[in-house]
Amino acid sequence: MSVSNSFFKAVNAVKSKLNPRQVQASAVPQIAADPALMQMLSEILSSEGIASSWQGSYLSLPEGLVLAAEPVEVVNLAEDKFRTCTRIHVSHASLFPQGLSEYQHAMGSTEMLALTEGFRTWVRMDLLVLLDATRESPKDCTVIEMNIASEADLADGKPMFRQVILGPVAHLASLPEPKKKEEHPFCPCCLFTESMPAFHEVLQTSHFLGVRLFASRDNEGQLAADCRVNGEDFLPAVEHLKQYAGKWPDRGLEFRKQYIVIRSSSNSVNQVANAQTG
Repeated sequence: MSVSNSFFKAVNAVKSKLNPRQVQASAVPQIAADPALMQMLSEILSSEGIASSWQGSYLSLPEGLVLAAEPVEVVNLAEDKFRTCTRIHVSHASLFPQGLSEYQHAMGSTEMLALTEGFRTWVRMDLLVLLDATRESPKDCTVIEMNIASEADLADGKPMFRQVILGPVAHLASLPEPKKKEEHPFCPCCLFTESMPAFHEVLQTSHFLGVRLFASRDNEGQLAADCRVNGEDFLPAVEHLKQYAGKWPDRGLEFRKQYIVIRSSSNSVNQVANAQTG
């Protein structure tokens, strides 16, 4: 399959899953929540200072987010080494009623510790961004804003801003930072801006998108990358992320991982910020 066909296939897959005619009017997740995992998630939210309440078998946050968690896999690698995978589904009645899903991969000396680590990392990285995405003016994350209107927006004659809410970056390198710095010092915008051409088509839509970005380079210089949009593989960004990892100074085994949200708003975050400080 050619790169062009792969690109349009991935873009169309995202669009088809986000067709407004297919979106339900409820924020109730479409997965069966696991009671034990949900109790664990509730306790982790509380320990992180995030309020939540029970909505049947799901957890509801004051910002309107509804959470559900389910198990995917537990692998006993050795006597004191477990690998776990879970999935958390998040929905919001008005912003993304169709819901977003992401997988949590973690390791620990026990199954419980691995599950806890996976959920805690999700709360600190993914949920932080999703909470900011419910706010007119995000307070914890950096925002890239573009004045891009979809065809529907133009037809309505209203201004529309496409905003990329950048979550914190998980960054690991096995060697110290070299004296020779990167041409552009690493910052929260890099993973997205380096792969931005792959998102040209979806940026023209008004859909709410949760995007996972991952790039790595091993000790032998082998490059790897992964990108998911609303939990689905998004291949057009993979090659861009690999090329970006190829530019990094040699620090042995290194990876960079980030969760971002792309949303539309009729209000500029810059205008909102100026109004609040003015």
